Parts: sequence; structure tokens; C-alpha cells
Amino acid sequence: MNENLNALRALPLFGVLAIVFHSEALAHHSARITYDMEQVIEVEGEVTDVIWRNPHVRFQLRGVDEQGNETSWNVESIPVSRLSRVGVTPDVLEIGETVRIAGFPARRPVRDVYAINMLLEDGREVLLDTPVARWSDNTIGTGLDETPGTPDADPTLGIFRVWSTDGSFLSIETRFLTEGGTLEYPLTPAAQAAKDAWDPLAPDNPFLTCTPKGMPTIMQQPNPVEFEDNGDHIAFTMEEFDTVRVIWMSEQAPEPPPSALGYSVGQWVDDNTLAVRTTLIDWPYFDQNGHQQSEDIETLERFTLDEAGSRLDYELTVTDPWLFTEPVVLRKAWQWIPGDQVLPFECTE
Repeated sequence: MNENLNALRALPLFGVLAIVFHSEALAHHSARITYDMEQVIEVEGEVTDVIWRNPHVRFQLRGVDEQGNETSWNVESIPVSRLSRVGVTPDVLEIGETVRIAGFPARRPVRDVYAINMLLEDGREVLLDTPVARWSDNTIGTGLDETPGTPDADPTLGIFRVWSTDGSFLSIETRFLTEGGTLEYPLTPAAQAAKDAWDPLAPDNPFLTCTPKGMPTIMQQPNPVEFEDNGDHIAFTMEEFDTVRVIWMSEQAPEPPPSALGYSVGQWVDDNTLAVRTTLIDWPYFDQNGHQQSEDIETLERFTLDEAGSRLDYELTVTDPWLFTEPVVLRKAWQWIPGDQVLPFECTE
């Protein structure tokens, strides 16, 4: 076991802590910004409260530290839709049970931890956000939602259904898009200087709050999405922040004012490919890693259904002469999993 790990034991604590937990539990933030993912700690305690819902499953532990001081830890993990896909259900966690958590500590001086492994009283280990067991061979869940989708689905269903991220986005450092996502973007000198000066823990950082994300940052989100055909426009609904992008199927006159999601116009390239051009974006961030963008940014997206009708490939081309010295192309995919839904996000501060 890593000598830097910190184990805590359970002990009763004042009931008021559960009230504090409820008031903060539903806030949403970027895990990569909020937690130090270069460090893993262990905490142990009695489960005193559980909220099994979006934006993150959260629960609270109470115990004492090595000096005998009473402690309370707020623990969070991945969203409900992803937990269900990796085989972890609400009945795995009971109030009053003592559990051990391995996870990433908060960057701020608070007792928050992002759980990746959880050891139950009966010796079973729950793989929350990692496929690697830490304490036991008796495991629950897969830890990664690399679902194969549904082979030989009906391609005549088209794109107008719910799609689930296949989990492969988790394998890259940026956690943005697969097959080309990298931190080594071709930045201009001005964009590099802005990134170097960026403070991820600044109070005005929207990724620390329930501020809905704009384009193209929102396309990082790993939860289910849905396309709905409304004739003159397509509604593209994303679970994160209950976001709905409107994709117009013809140019609108006059054009709408700039917005965080921008102005999107789509056209069918062929029966299986929808191309979407988005302009008038006034959201300031390309991603959650300090890359900032300008009002001149334009995106071109291609959503392509495979021949089996079970996979939706996504290609994003980003052009911004202030941010990049050349266009950047990123890719990911969604899989069709019958029964998956876009669940309410219900983020509150």
C-alpha cells in the first residue's frame, strides 16, 4: 500500500453535518479541476447520507483522523447513467455501513474526495471509475463503460434516438474526445500566454459551479445524448446541464445574437451523415484545461451512423485563428444501448 495513503476510522459525529452535505451535494464542477488526479488517498468511515442522482452520486462519511479528531468527508463519483452502465446500482451502498474509499483529494483545503474504488464491509470491492481492483478479487462493476453497443441494430432508426458514450474518451489525457485528443494543440503565442496565466481555482471559473457549458466544451460531456427531429430543426439534448442545442436545417434570417451554444445550421451529407456548422459562439473556453477561445471560433461537426445502425461516429473540426495556428480535428463515438435515457441533471449550487 502506498505510504502516502491516509486511512480514517469511523466514529459518531454531529448530525448537523448531514444538513450541510444536503446543501452542497448537488453542485457540479469539473472533477479534473476540483481534484488532484496525480494523488490517491484512502479514507474510511460510516456512511451517513447518500444521494444517488445526477450530477454526481454523492455520499458522506463520518469518522476520526489519526489524531483522534472528528472528521466528515464528502465523497462523489461518476453520474448515475455511467454507474448503471458499469454495473453499479444504488443497493450497493447502505447508510450505517462502514466503507473504505480510494480516490483523488480536493485541491482546496476541504475534506472532499472523488472515489474510484470502494471497499464494503463484506469484503467486496466496488469499481467506480477504474477497472483496477485495489483490495479484493471479489469485485462489483467493470469500472469503465466501454460498452460494445448493440450489434446489428436497425439502421433505419437513423440518428433520432438516445446515444451513449462508449467510454473510450476516458483513455486520453484531456478527457475531451478520442482519436486525436491531446494537450499538444497548435496554439498561437497569445493563446499559450492566456493558458499559462489561467488559474483553474479562481472564484470566477465556471467549471467549479453549475454554470452551463458552451460550445465546444459541452461536447466533452460523457452522459447520454438524444436527437429529435422537429422538421425545420433538430433538437440535440445532452444530459449534462439539461442542455438542448437547436440545429436549424436552413439558414435563419435574421441570424440570432451570439450565445454560449452558438448558432448551428445542419445539412444531410448523405442518408447517414449530418454535418453541422456552428458560429456566433460567445463562450470563452475551448475545454477545461485552460485553453481559451475567441469570438471568431467556428466548428464543423459530422455525425455519421455506421452500417449496422449501432454506432454514431463524431468528428469535430475547430477553426479559431486566435487560438490555433491551424484547424484542430477531434473524434469520439456514441453507441446505441436500448433502454438508455437522458436523465434530468438538476444541478444546483
